[in-house]
Amino acid sequence: MKIEFLTQDDPLYVLPFFEEFFAQYAKEFEILHVSCSRAMGKRPRMQLMRELLGLYGPVGSVRIATRLVRSRLLAGLPRRPQAGRYETLQQLCKAYGVPYSHIGSPNAPEYMQEVKQRSADAIVSVACPYILKDELLKLPPRGCINIHHAPLPRYKGMMPTFWQMYHGEKNVGVTIHYMAAKVDEGSALLQDSLAIEPGETLDHLIRRSKRHGAQCMARVLREVANGTQKQFSLNQAEGTYFTFPTHAEIREFHRRGLRPI
Repeated sequence: MKIEFLTQDDPLYVLPFFEEFFAQYAKEFEILHVSCSRAMGKRPRMQLMRELLGLYGPVGSVRIATRLVRSRLLAGLPRRPQAGRYETLQQLCKAYGVPYSHIGSPNAPEYMQEVKQRSADAIVSVACPYILKDELLKLPPRGCINIHHAPLPRYKGMMPTFWQMYHGEKNVGVTIHYMAAKVDEGSALLQDSLAIEPGETLDHLIRRSKRHGAQCMARVLREVANGTQKQFSLNQAEGTYFTFPTHAEIREFHRRGLRPI
């Protein structure tokens, strides 16, 4: 089956998904293209920096900044398939010979024209920071598929892993679903969960759950390719929605003995 990915430029928390997927399943699926939008889309950079500083604190923010600097400095080095670690998604794609491009909004007419020309069977969204319009959703014959790291319809919105830890969940969920005009409300294709390890940090859990999500996505794509996928509806009346936590909620996260990094 021919697929293409829509994602965002995040070498910290999105890249692990692709490292796992490419290493395990690049030979099983024909990956036509990876399109990468700016991290967090249109979110103002200063606002994002303030939010991350508040979440990780000064020391944690330095650790995050150090990782980002490393990724930029080493991104140009050549890597081979199965290298295990990559610094950026672009570096990973180059290693596997998969076309990669930076884009603005995936709803732009020029991007949709490119999608038509590539003729993917399905588009897979992994943390794409834009809401896809109906015109784009209807392009691939086998649909647009999204992964959300929560047990939808609970924990819609931003930072679902943070909120599951905040509310004392023992497991972090994953839902793979067809995309619809309303965010996180398409028919579900798979729901799974991953146990939260004792004392695990938010940083470690996000990266570990992304790799688990790649395995789940491969299961779904295999079923879609074979025509054996089973769709099921989610009870939207049970839904909850969250945005970026406030300073008070971050303080409470720490007070409960939870660590971001």
